[in-house]
Amino acid sequence: MSPSLQSYLTAKRTVDDRALNRRVLGRCSDELAGIDEPARVVEFGFGVGTMIERLAEWGRLPERTSYRAIDRDPENVAVARERIPDRLEATDYRIVDEPDTGWENPREGARADTAGRRASGRSIDLTLEVADALSTEAIADRDTASEGDSRADAVIAAAFLDIVDLERALSTIATILEPGGLLYAPITFDGATGFAPPHPLDARIERLYHRHMDDIRDSGGSTAGRKLLSSLPENGFETLAAGGSDWIVRPRSADEGREYPAAERTFLEAILETIDEALVAYPGDVLDPADRRTWVSTRRRQLEESELSFVGHHVDVLARLENG
Repeated sequence: MSPSLQSYLTAKRTVDDRALNRRVLGRCSDELAGIDEPARVVEFGFGVGTMIERLAEWGRLPERTSYRAIDRDPENVAVARERIPDRLEATDYRIVDEPDTGWENPREGARADTAGRRASGRSIDLTLEVADALSTEAIADRDTASEGDSRADAVIAAAFLDIVDLERALSTIATILEPGGLLYAPITFDGATGFAPPHPLDARIERLYHRHMDDIRDSGGSTAGRKLLSSLPENGFETLAAGGSDWIVRPRSADEGREYPAAERTFLEAILETIDEALVAYPGDVLDPADRRTWVSTRRRQLEESELSFVGHHVDVLARLENG
């Protein structure tokens, strides 16, 4: 059975943790610290909430943060509602439990934790929203909202700008950011997908997989990272920091042989499934189905035997919307 989207998003938490460019993240944290509190943060495509958890666990948010998290998948939001209170329990942050926060049906454990952490002074006023952040309706709602409701000090778009229309996304982000507001866009894919040990079909499979991103998939692209860097000035942004962020997943030595850390086997299962689904779109004169099956079955066997390693290249970017 293929991993669910929510299982994949949960499993890649540790992969992203290693990959994130610490220099870019540090600059982002420093810039957020200079914002008048509460800092107003909006995250596009927040998945199951791993970025919120990470920033709180790593102490990268201001002491008082208003955090609006948007994802169009109701199942992602449902999982996030279950995960986040438990993950924030060990941090210095509390979830503000107020009627207007959008935190529907908070778990009793979260409510008790809120009461117990008031002395710390660190709080996240958290809203989880089921919506397409780039939809016409959502943009119209922001345009007609009051100034205080519609503007943000920072937008986070993690592993997001490579799967949407980049120009449209930057335009939307510029619409909701305050002049001088921040865009933090980590884990933006940029043109490299590799596996080890090598296979004779690797180069062809990678080329067709990336071509699918560029020509067949509805939006996004295989070189979104470098396109982001060139598109920022054209959309009124100044790049503050940028750096590489690579997914590297490999088996590690364990007491009973070799094993993948945490849930990273599930992550790799989902990556192979995604590639296979993309390759199926090609007719036989472009890719022989037997070649596809051979490559995929070999990689799945290597994964089962804890022999498969994987590298995916991304770019992390921090930018500021220029004044006027």
